[in-house]
Amino acid sequence: MKKLVYSICCIVIVSCGPDDTYGIKQKDKNDSSYTVEAKHLAVKDPKDLTDAKGMLGIFFVPEMLTVTKMDSCNMYHVTEKMTKGYETVNKDIAFIKAKINGAPGAIYYNNDTANFIFECVVPIEQMPKIQPKNSRLVVLEEGNMLVYNYYGDPNGLFNAYSEISEYCKKNKLEHIGPMREFYITDGSTQPDKKQWLTRLMLPVK
Repeated sequence: MKKLVYSICCIVIVSCGPDDTYGIKQKDKNDSSYTVEAKHLAVKDPKDLTDAKGMLGIFFVPEMLTVTKMDSCNMYHVTEKMTKGYETVNKDIAFIKAKINGAPGAIYYNNDTANFIFECVVPIEQMPKIQPKNSRLVVLEEGNMLVYNYYGDPNGLFNAYSEISEYCKKNKLEHIGPMREFYITDGSTQPDKKQWLTRLMLPVK
């Protein structure tokens, strides 16, 4: 879970309103020449999401049933708090006998270094018969999301956030909710940091 914590230092407030361009030219996920292209702005089906590197465009993301743990602390204690948060969520998933349905993630609600508010999120398949003990069941809202695939060490996530911010300004996209991060691959599944995939989803209109 160290990857989750490193990304916190990369948070940027993304100010984002609509354009009429469409389309995306996919490149290999490891192609370092990938650049943001002009034609990304159309609502696409989530089944068309790929692992291509960089800006994928705007997708309609359906509701997600999740087990979550919200917390807050100053930046010096984020590592400890987030680690405990995921431990709590995973224990509760086992307790309610739920099946995990996707990569773990996090939602960041502010960038206050003195009182940073975050939520540890793990998707599950269906509503359990019992409630979790120390976390809660949350249905993340559906909506149109600007999706960006970042590959590499989480210390470099600030580059992705900066690119998203500039893209939103250029295309007059309005940011209407907190950024979601999902950790598709990390050190537990991929030893090469260059191959770690973090999928960023920003609700926009």
